[in-house]
Amino acid sequence: MRRGISAAAATASHWRRGAAIDQADRAAGRRLAMPIAVLQQDWGAALGFDAAALWSDWAPDLRHATVSGGHFMAEEAPAEIARALRDLLAR
Repeated sequence: MRRGISAAAATASHWRRGAAIDQADRAAGRRLAMPIAVLQQDWGAALGFDAAALWSDWAPDLRHATVSGGHFMAEEAPAEIARALRDLLAR
């Protein structure tokens, strides 16, 4: 049990550190210069989560797509994911 708690704490610490770096980059006005693809699950969009709005100020070359699938989008909607990846790599 102790080992599991340590792993969970390490994972949470990793995510917190990444969020702090993201916040500092945004505060400094840094933007992502490369093309970005944001693929959002359709149920997230149905619940009102707007992934494009979250990323658009930070990533000027953003293309957003809503994918019919859940957490395992690549397995649930492989054609949609492949199409989005081909589009991203062509940009």
